[in-house]
Amino acid sequence: MSSDKQADILAALENNLPAVMPPSPPPPAKLTPSPEKEELVSDSEEDYKYSRKKLKNLIDKAEESLERLIVVADEAEHPRAYEVLAGMLQTTSDMTDKLMNLQKKRKELIVGKKPEEDKQGTTNVAVFVGTTADLQKQLSSNTTIIDATST
Repeated sequence: MSSDKQADILAALENNLPAVMPPSPPPPAKLTPSPEKEELVSDSEEDYKYSRKKLKNLIDKAEESLERLIVVADEAEHPRAYEVLAGMLQTTSDMTDKLMNLQKKRKELIVGKKPEEDKQGTTNVAVFVGTTADLQKQLSSNTTIIDATST
């Protein structure tokens, strides 16, 4: 390609293209209405029932498998068979824990707050973070002094 053609192409590009491309406008925001509280409650209740049903079904199947696995392990008397049996027992135990945690989470959803928020906890250990001078100011400004040594 000759240099004259290249110069003509560059000149045509400079004349026809804008110097700065304007940014494209952002897409319009799609506002979706938030679900109603009753809808959320019914969804969570439906999910709870589904999860509970599935967990119970899995626990039942695990118990059936455990019975068979115990027979296999007793007949084989092989360490690997007992190892698999122990793993199956642990898995079944974990599933029952999940079932209990599901109950706990459901209760928290229904009540609307966590159990820790219900307690009016007593502070048994207080830690002062500051300098000695700050502590002395704090103590001197407190007019009521409680003597913990007297009974």
